[in-house]
Amino acid sequence: MGTCGCDRRGFFGHAFGCGAWVAVALSAGTATARKVQARTLSDPVVTTPFARIEKLGEGVWAVVSTPFAPDGGRGDRTTLSNGGIIAGRDAVLVVEGFNTPAGAAWLSDQALALTGRRPTHVVATHYHLDHVGGLAGFRRGAEGPELLMTARTGALSAERNGLARPVEGSPFAKASPVLLPTLVVPEATAVLDLGGRKVRLVARTGHTDSDMTVELDDPRVIFGGDLLWNGIFPNYVDADPLKLSTAVRALLSDPAALVVPGHGSLSTAGDLSSYPGVLDAVEAAARRAHTAGLPMEQAAAAFTLSAGLGAWTLFNPGFYTNAFKAWYRVLG
Repeated sequence: MGTCGCDRRGFFGHAFGCGAWVAVALSAGTATARKVQARTLSDPVVTTPFARIEKLGEGVWAVVSTPFAPDGGRGDRTTLSNGGIIAGRDAVLVVEGFNTPAGAAWLSDQALALTGRRPTHVVATHYHLDHVGGLAGFRRGAEGPELLMTARTGALSAERNGLARPVEGSPFAKASPVLLPTLVVPEATAVLDLGGRKVRLVARTGHTDSDMTVELDDPRVIFGGDLLWNGIFPNYVDADPLKLSTAVRALLSDPAALVVPGHGSLSTAGDLSSYPGVLDAVEAAARRAHTAGLPMEQAAAAFTLSAGLGAWTLFNPGFYTNAFKAWYRVLG
């Protein structure tokens, strides 16, 4: 979710542990935060200190990271972001590379246990470190799954994570880490056939210049990456808030869809109806403050969310500032 100026010798051969936001201690080790991460849609099939796996349908599982510690501390950030496993007859796709190689290696083992095979494909929804930092953990010797991301995500990974050419140093044996073209209007979509199960990979923007969602029709599931959050206030550090609002409303247009947000517990799109309200509250406050001539920092410091929107905890206090910075960029 942040940028990194560290020297890198290879794209996925390192843990990417220097991400600015990741280095900040999680501030929300509160009862609210623990309740947020405890909500489940089904009984977990796997539970660890850092994540659980919930079954969403035949051959489809969600990974829900649980980074808030019971004692109020920082918690275990092995995975940090949410993700998933999608199995077909011929292939197994996993969503996200997670925060550390240990997190990716753990998910590879879980895919093997649940489906009988290790991942053949891995999708990175965007370039932020908690989603790509662990990609090397999927490697087994010289072999590894095929990495799927947009060209823009590859470029941003190179630019922001200190790599000149994203293909060099990749642990993936099959292809360069590019599937979809940089987003143009209308949205670029690719369909991946896993064998009896088709997965749509849709390039979007809003959280970053290049986001990707992973979508299924049977069962109807949306892996939203960091375009979608549940119970945890979103990070606007690279966001275009106007495009973010548009993308969120499109993703939540089917109230019956199961939603795997980038962070927070699982939900249906209908039950996540308060999330657009959170975005709207930030927009309204930012526009009022900007019109009144208030400095951005003062506006962010004064901001609170209405209790009517529910409980939205923070990974760190700077996330309100990130949100107002994004809106002040738009408002000039």
